[in-house]
Amino acid sequence: MYKSISIFFILTLIAAWNAEARDFNGLLDTVLGNNMALSSSQASNENELLQLKSENNLADPEVEVEHLWGRHDAKNKFNISVSQSFDWPGTYAARSKAINFGSQAIESLNRSNYLDKKLEIKLLFIDIINTRKKLALLHERDKQTDSLIAICRTGVENGEQSILTLNKLEITKIRFKNSLVNLENQYTALKTSLIQMNGGLDCEEILAHLDEYPDEMILSVDEYENQILEKDPMKRYSALMVQSQLQNVKAEKLKRFPGISLGYVHAREDGEIFNGISAGISLPVFSTRHKIKAAEALQRSLKYDEATQAISQRTSMMASRDKALALYKEYKALDAILKNGNNQALLKKSLDNGIITAQEYLNEMSYFLDAWQDLLDAQYNYHLEAAVLNKYMLLDE
Repeated sequence: MYKSISIFFILTLIAAWNAEARDFNGLLDTVLGNNMALSSSQASNENELLQLKSENNLADPEVEVEHLWGRHDAKNKFNISVSQSFDWPGTYAARSKAINFGSQAIESLNRSNYLDKKLEIKLLFIDIINTRKKLALLHERDKQTDSLIAICRTGVENGEQSILTLNKLEITKIRFKNSLVNLENQYTALKTSLIQMNGGLDCEEILAHLDEYPDEMILSVDEYENQILEKDPMKRYSALMVQSQLQNVKAEKLKRFPGISLGYVHAREDGEIFNGISAGISLPVFSTRHKIKAAEALQRSLKYDEATQAISQRTSMMASRDKALALYKEYKALDAILKNGNNQALLKKSLDNGIITAQEYLNEMSYFLDAWQDLLDAQYNYHLEAAVLNKYMLLDE
């Protein structure tokens, strides 16, 4: 009676999951190249770098003009002077080193933003693939339910089936429809997110290639620790910012010494012309108060942040790796069982031989189809964890 129920969809899934993954990196680069948020963050960091460089400029030259009118027989007096002030020698060199370290730090920050955005896009791709797989499974289950309803309705008309069985199938059909609507809404939202990531451009060509997950593998703990040490841009950023602030502390200490002002003076009085130089010092009695302590406090804060980040990265990596391995085992265990088509064949044989009833057959079929859903979930969660775990590989692609 239920020969119309085939396992074609199951075999199709098997073939799809054995197919090679698409060129994810090419798709990622396409979206990344159109992403405006990444361009905005890079421009913002460039602005910060230019602000740093502007802090090491000399003060503007000062020009003073003086004209005095004499009383009675006294002649007028005219003076003009040009002067330039300087901080204590060594201050500019310290600032220059701080800016150099800061410039390298900003480059690392740009690289970190690039990595974060590329990972964000990859995770969005994985979400889209997962949703498409779930939609395919739900559509197939819906089609199978339609076939069962048609067969069962004929059985009811012939007195071979219970109306209760038909009603249960009708309810199942409604549930599938509701699930499909919800899932299709999720897919629409994901497509909208992809368009935003892609700079507002059409994404249909990209979506057409998002049918399989990328290949992922779990490395050893030592390999991941080496990646963090050698490739993590935020680790390098933190280290460079500590060095930059160390030079800023040195510059603040040098600013406690007097500033110097040198100038040229031209004067005219009683018909006589005078030329000369002027020199002066500024005493930093008030301007540097608390600045050294503030700079040192910031340096300590950056060191603590660097140490905290290193601990956090390792613990997160270990937890993510353990979770990914567990999901991989679950995914492979289900995969090994469900790729064997004997489950459906055995059910069919049991039904034909009268070992199980039609209702039992329906329940068992639902059980195995639910197991396919569990497989999809495990596969999806594994690829999410693996993508985060292997994020530094995106810098090499």
